[in-house]
Amino acid sequence: MFASIAMVVIGAGHYITKLVRLKNERLRPSADVEMRLARLEVAIDDMAAELTRVTEGQQFVTKLLAEKSAEVAHGRS
Repeated sequence: MFASIAMVVIGAGHYITKLVRLKNERLRPSADVEMRLARLEVAIDDMAAELTRVTEGQQFVTKLLAEKSAEVAHGRS
């Protein structure tokens, strides 16, 4: 009796292990999807760098315009 119960438990464990492995394989993206995601990540990083440069340029121009307006305001006073 114990041997038959042990065989049932071992068989059920094996079946459950197979199901878990199959489920994990289905959840993994394919190599093509991985490559596309990697390219997207690089593109987003590049866009973020460009956006940072544009922001710094705007801050610089704003600073120059503020200094110029301060000079003009002091010159008129």
